[in-house]
Amino acid sequence: MRPIHRVLLFTLLASLTWPAQSPAQRPISDIYILRSAEQLQSPHIVTYRVLEWTETRGRWIFPDVGYYDSGYGKDQIWFTGAGLDLVHTRRFDWSQEIYFSQEAGPQSTNKRALWLWPVVDAQLTTRLHAQIAAYPVLPLDAAESFGVEVDRAKLEWAFHSNWLAGAGYSGGKCDTPSWQNNPFLTVTRKTHAGNFELWLQRIDSGAQAQVRYLLVKDRE
Repeated sequence: MRPIHRVLLFTLLASLTWPAQSPAQRPISDIYILRSAEQLQSPHIVTYRVLEWTETRGRWIFPDVGYYDSGYGKDQIWFTGAGLDLVHTRRFDWSQEIYFSQEAGPQSTNKRALWLWPVVDAQLTTRLHAQIAAYPVLPLDAAESFGVEVDRAKLEWAFHSNWLAGAGYSGGKCDTPSWQNNPFLTVTRKTHAGNFELWLQRIDSGAQAQVRYLLVKDRE
């Protein structure tokens, strides 16, 4: 059995054995994600943009569709996925999705891949929160190569009911010959209109500022 088949089988078995929660506890929700980053050094180029919409129904995560580009649309990735909230407790949450990604744009080499994307949240204390999203990139054609990416691994301290601050790590090896390390500092403001997160991050060309917006809207 291939490694990817083992992962898919494990995910399916876990979803069937973990007890489901009632609809009253887990409403249908729409999740909107917007992200963008700009290099702090001249010429202050936009380094990437992301737009994503997800719907959750109880434990199920579907549909999940999104768009990524390298700043100006010349290298794009369109992706879609689905998954499950495998573990959900008061202090720990593990959701697992599988994405299909397709590269497009004038600088595209037509890469296709699967991303096995987990997101793990842990409430370590009443004020200290940890989150990690790290995933393998499994190639589906010769243009893509195997890789590992850490989208984020961070610790945040809630110093106010609506404010968090912390530090984290992002990095990986997929499109580059060596592992890339991009640590960051983060501040998050929670509002009724969504969460606004600012990263100050080290990158190969110096530093960049990221803005990450998240809105979770429960349906009536």
